[in-house]
Amino acid sequence: MKKILLMTAMLIACFQLGNSQPLKSGTLSNITRLTNDATQYENPRWSPDGSKIAFTKLGYDGLYIMNANGSEKKEILTSLGVGYMFQWSADSKEILVRDTRWLESGNEIKRFHAAWVVNATTGTTTRMSHDAEYMQPAAWRYTGGIKSIIAPDTKILKANLSPMSKTMATKLSTDKQSNTSFIADFENLYIVDALGNKRILNVGPSFCPALSPDGKKVVFNQMDDICVINIDGTGKKVLGRGFNPSWVNNNQIVFEITDDDGHKYTAGELYIMSIDGKNRKALTQSPDLIEMNANVSPDGNKVLFTSFTDGQIYIADLK
Repeated sequence: MKKILLMTAMLIACFQLGNSQPLKSGTLSNITRLTNDATQYENPRWSPDGSKIAFTKLGYDGLYIMNANGSEKKEILTSLGVGYMFQWSADSKEILVRDTRWLESGNEIKRFHAAWVVNATTGTTTRMSHDAEYMQPAAWRYTGGIKSIIAPDTKILKANLSPMSKTMATKLSTDKQSNTSFIADFENLYIVDALGNKRILNVGPSFCPALSPDGKKVVFNQMDDICVINIDGTGKKVLGRGFNPSWVNNNQIVFEITDDDGHKYTAGELYIMSIDGKNRKALTQSPDLIEMNANVSPDGNKVLFTSFTDGQIYIADLK
């Protein structure tokens, strides 16, 4: 796999919440560009309630939010690295990020990370961890009606986060999907439980993991191939070439196939496929755009994606 593909795939977060929906035939319609400026954007992600979209600039610096129709776009963070594996809270009120700072340490300049929570409405930030030279991205947890985070490789700080409604708190306290996260690296794919304990889910270089809406399966990349595996580590199936998978429902995924010349992307299209590896179908066939970074809406009816050609964010209906 070419270097640019491998690094980009590793730096995409694919965790999302969603409900099971009927199977899609595989057609995109009403393709609309949501942004229109000179900035190159990437990694758009739906809020769990489907009302907003968060995204970042190429290179994962800064964080933007806009309404699902593209209105009221604003930059809420300018920090380096915060667009890497950011996570919406389940109530769509806050976003969990990991920043990157270069600080003087003794006679050296070293890289440090910390976990922060930013309020999606006000842009107010709350530090959630101590600094760490090495730190995997943090993840949300919901226990006893309280919203908190876990962050490997560093100490968590006590902080007041936005309160959840009683209905949301009750639902999330028993929702296995909402209290599950992943650590993916060049060695293994780990699943992390509600308390932060991890176990190996897949042996070998793995990245871009995403939990199915029913919490029973995980889709991920193993080098150039998309794989699906049961949450207990059984039943692994290699589905073929593709990158950045996003669940449509419990039986289908949307993903990208991209090509490059070793320096930049030269082609890219979006596809849909069943998790048995069958019914692979192209969603886009546009030589003037390089489509990638697909993210399916929580209800499974819309797809966000970016075009590497112009750097803008698009939305389309998925049928």
